[in-house]
Parts: sequence; C-alpha cells; structure tokens
Amino acid sequence: MSRGSSVFLALLLLTSSAAPARDKAPPKPDVSSDMPADFQLIGWSKDEKRFAVRRYDLSDSEDDLSEPPPYCPGYVNHLGKKFRGGLLLQLYEGTTATKTWGIQDSEPCTPPETARERLTQAKAALAEQGVDLLAVGAVVMPRKGARKATPRGNSKLAVGTATTTLVLPSGPWARQTVDVTCRVERRDSGKSEEDGIGTYLSRATFTVRLRTGKKPVALGEFTLGPTEWSPVMAGRWDPTFDRLFLSPSGKSFVLLARLDEGNMHDSSVSSVVLGLVALPERPGSASPAR
Repeated sequence: MSRGSSVFLALLLLTSSAAPARDKAPPKPDVSSDMPADFQLIGWSKDEKRFAVRRYDLSDSEDDLSEPPPYCPGYVNHLGKKFRGGLLLQLYEGTTATKTWGIQDSEPCTPPETARERLTQAKAALAEQGVDLLAVGAVVMPRKGARKATPRGNSKLAVGTATTTLVLPSGPWARQTVDVTCRVERRDSGKSEEDGIGTYLSRATFTVRLRTGKKPVALGEFTLGPTEWSPVMAGRWDPTFDRLFLSPSGKSFVLLARLDEGNMHDSSVSSVVLGLVALPERPGSASPAR
C-alpha cells in the first residue's frame, strides 16, 4: 500500500469529513496529549447526553520476547503512527455503549479500502445521531496523579480506598474541585483452582463529589466488578481512576478508569468508561426568564 493511502486514512481519523478541504488550513488533531493511547473521546451530541469514542485494541506487548508480527497495511492511528491490533468507534448514551462500528480488525488484516469505507460510514452514522466530531471539550487530569486503592486486610477480606482530586477548567463550575474516591474490596471467593490455591472476588466503587461550600455535593457512584481472579503467577485485578472528559459546555463529564488485570503470563491495561455525570446548576448561573 502507498504511503499516500496511509496518510489519507490517518486524516480520516483526525477529521469529521472524508478529506480536508484544499482551501482551508490543515485540521487540528481531535485528541490532546492528555488522552490515553487506547481511548479517545472524539465528539458530543448537542444535548451532551451522548458521546462518541475511538478505541484501539492494542496488541503490542513490551514483555513479549518473541518477534512481533508485521504491521497490517494501513494500520495507522490518529497521530499517524503504525499500530498492531484493532480499531473501533462507539456511541455512548449515558453509561452504555449503544452502537459499535468495527473499523480495522485485529486479525485478519482489514484492507485499507475496506477500513476507509467503514470509517466513512461510521462517521456518517454518528452525524445522523447528532454527534459533532469537532466538539471534543477538555481533558481534566488529576492535580497530583491518580492514587491507587491498595486493599489491606487478610485473605478473607481486604479493603482499600484512595481519593483523587481534579479541578474543572471551564464551564459554570470552573475552578471548583471534583473528588473521585475509589474503594476496592477484595474477598475470598470460597473457590479454589486445581492446584488448591484460592481465588478472590473483587469489586471497585467510584464515588464522585463536587466540593463546593461547606458540604460536598454527591454527583454519582459507579461500580466495576465483581470479578473473580487468581493470585497465581502474580495475578492481579487493579482498577484506578484515570481522568475525566469535560463536555464543551462544562456542564457534564465522562469518568474514565484504568484496569490493570492478568498475571505474568497474560495481562492487559485498558481504559474503562465508568459513566456520564451531569453537574448541577450553579446558583446564580440560571438563564433569565424570557
């Protein structure tokens, strides 16, 4: 495949149209450096109750000592870099992915022409759903980095909590603080594997609060799990809060977590959408009656 075809596909990933207009300046990337490599929010609906995301199922492994397979022709991400794995677009309504469009398959390789057709069709479908791929909003990162909730206790029950603080950069609640508390509970599942080693059952609860005035305002609670996992071969199930995506108006945001799971033989780290949070109306910010 020619280099021009790869560049064209990358441009499709960057823009909401099939190709940049010749009489306009080159399009700006629709993703900032603060978005994860495997997950980017790429657009919102006008009412900000729906949003679109781009997901990469990245198969590169830093721990794999074997020779990696060759790159599939045309597998170029939104930044113009080659990748191994798959690519899809999703439409979320609230906390649920209601539609998914596969663009490039992990295997076998999707021909570049097929990928371009799928991507064009997916973007047209998102436009029909009222999603503006130029309305991205802002990425809000923790001020001091996300904290890990490490469970402490015994083999029967262990609990860990960690609170991450973020400051909203824009919107009605600009410069106000959001606290996200992650509580991870690990229990003995009562089951054991063939070697007699017991397994655990873990659940993570994320509680979101807006810190304003004397009393924080509860905004929502989201759960991951329960998930059963084994501690064999350094097994783990470690969820952490990651970052949030603030809507263009600053009146709502999407919570994102990172989940590190698996063991020394097979593991993954992936982005997980926790849910959509609507901020309350700020006193004194209501529009005057007509």
